[in-house]
Amino acid sequence: MIAGVVLAGGVGERMNSSIPKLFHNLLGKPIIRYVLENLSGLALNKIIIVVKSDLKEKFQYTCGDDFVYVVQDKPLGSGDALKRAIPELENFSTVLVVNGDAPLITTEILESLISSHNADNVSATVLSTVIDDPMHYGRVVKDELGNVIRIVEAKDATEREKNIKEVNTGAYCFSVDDLRLVIDRMTNNNAQGEYYITQLIEILSSMGKRVNSYITDLGSLALGINSRFDLSLAIEKLLTEKMEELMQGGVTIVSPENTYIEPDVRVGRDTVIEPFSVLKGNTFIGENCTIGPSSYLLNVDIGDRCDVFYSVVKNSKIESDVRVGPFAHIRDGAIIKSNAAIGDFVEVKKSIIGSHTKAMHHSYLGDADIGERVNIGAGVITCNYDGKNKHKTIIEDGAFIGSNTNLIAPITIGRGAVTGAGAVVTKDVEPDTVVVGVPAKILRKKEEGGKGE
Repeated sequence: MIAGVVLAGGVGERMNSSIPKLFHNLLGKPIIRYVLENLSGLALNKIIIVVKSDLKEKFQYTCGDDFVYVVQDKPLGSGDALKRAIPELENFSTVLVVNGDAPLITTEILESLISSHNADNVSATVLSTVIDDPMHYGRVVKDELGNVIRIVEAKDATEREKNIKEVNTGAYCFSVDDLRLVIDRMTNNNAQGEYYITQLIEILSSMGKRVNSYITDLGSLALGINSRFDLSLAIEKLLTEKMEELMQGGVTIVSPENTYIEPDVRVGRDTVIEPFSVLKGNTFIGENCTIGPSSYLLNVDIGDRCDVFYSVVKNSKIESDVRVGPFAHIRDGAIIKSNAAIGDFVEVKKSIIGSHTKAMHHSYLGDADIGERVNIGAGVITCNYDGKNKHKTIIEDGAFIGSNTNLIAPITIGRGAVTGAGAVVTKDVEPDTVVVGVPAKILRKKEEGGKGE
């Protein structure tokens, strides 16, 4: 059986932040979530997360209950963190060890690392990468047969070793039996007084155990996120991958360098994403849509053939053949039915806008259920809040709400009813009835004087 261990106890001082490093946002998700998703794609029998004691509850809240949490009481280095996980490795033959700050080491790379480890029948396998300027990273030192004999830090390296370009990423596979043999042989004879996993590689080699490396082509991106600059590089990498995925799937992105799209966003073919658009969360966009320019979408479900431009849409559903914008704000809980139109400076919150209904100018529609083929004039307000509670407005099919009408909820406007411009409607209006004034009063029934519009 194979277990995974995530070392998640690092402080992350170089982030210069009050937020623990692994909880920093990377395209809409904490860094640690990417690492766990990559591990969850493997056939692992257990995933163990080693955390600081004061962050255990935060990890459990963020990551869920599918993992085993082990506490490292004091930050005594990566080797000590791995040692804390040893009791959880009973009956396991292999353990995969990764850092919690390395979100770009994908499932495929980790799968290849495990396969290489098993095929070579070695005690340990180091995931390494090659970079032109290794800087301060640990060099992977090999013997003449290509076996890893140690990992040396730059400050301790000889001139020959400093020229080595293969560096350690901090991910490993170990034989659990061999790991148990050496885990207590680590020492903390260093300036920091800490125990390092890299010591285990040298100890295994000195015992005649074979250690190999598996080289990934990620380069410096495999080395984890240790600073805001590293975070920006990871964002750039994931954004590029997402853009390429969508474009290969038939989506036009007019200006990829000026577009932000998070990994979980899905977009149908022949949709066009205009510049300066931001697509976040679990957003789904159908086919033949135009999004943007300058639109912000968060957790939105959009049908086919929709246009959303210069607008903000959050936690809402838009059916097919809908036009939104410019400068509209569709808020939480809104449902815009097919062939509806929401125009400039219209705000919709927790409301249903019926099919073929139009609200084209300067209106607020909150806590409303609006039927089909309703006309919402400029400046219409559903007055849904009385200072204590929110109340519902119902506008039935075919109603005509005149400009600058205030609808004082709770209220129902009947089918085919009409409100005059500037009306303040405080009572329900029966179907096919025309009301005007402040407060609004019945002018006539529509059948008495024609359409009444």
